[in-house]
Amino acid sequence: MFTLKAGGIGLGKKLSLEDYVYIELKRAIFNRQIPLNTQLNEELLSEAFNVSRTPIRSVLKRMQHEKIIQIIPRKGAYINQPTFQEIENVFQLRILIEKEAIKIACSEATDKQLNALIELTYEEEELFRSGEYADGLRVTSEFHQSLIKLTKNDLMIEYSQELINITNIYLVFHETAKKESPRSPEEHREIVRAIQMRNEKEALRLFDQHIKSIKDNLNRNKSENTVEFDKIFKPYSKQP
Repeated sequence: MFTLKAGGIGLGKKLSLEDYVYIELKRAIFNRQIPLNTQLNEELLSEAFNVSRTPIRSVLKRMQHEKIIQIIPRKGAYINQPTFQEIENVFQLRILIEKEAIKIACSEATDKQLNALIELTYEEEELFRSGEYADGLRVTSEFHQSLIKLTKNDLMIEYSQELINITNIYLVFHETAKKESPRSPEEHREIVRAIQMRNEKEALRLFDQHIKSIKDNLNRNKSENTVEFDKIFKPYSKQP
């Protein structure tokens, strides 16, 4: 067993072999170390991690379920590539869900719940500032999911995670703003502060502004570089 902390392996939650591979592969994807058109070859990944193909196969299926990758019959596994139109559709659904969450939060969220959201914005801000883009994106996702959980609607909560994963994949490879200084944390704080004031109209306005700023920073360029997995990943057996 190994342990995980933000930004790498260390003190914290114990990890199984499969979880280790999952976390490191996901981090590499969200840190843009693996270009979009790279095949996630089971044999090469198993060699890079110094593990059998079984945990690699399980991780790839897990990521397929989460919409992070797609497995194409007779071709293999690749990072999911939503089209520009698909991401527009995803944003439309997310807007509907998250606006409903904001309305509910304005009337029902407790001070403790809202303070927890504020704390997440500072955590994501620090991670982005330190260059930990993958972990910053993880906390950004946690912020949105925590907001949506205030609806207490299980279907909405479950489906929104899939939408967030699709959005994140697109943002990772198509966002033109410098990844070291995204404005999302401050924009998130402004939304929560409006909710704390029980100002639904202002919170919704700020949310619309937040979504617009994200969409304005998108482009349609795709990376097509090659990658060597053994130069990205440390073998499981060599972790402390």
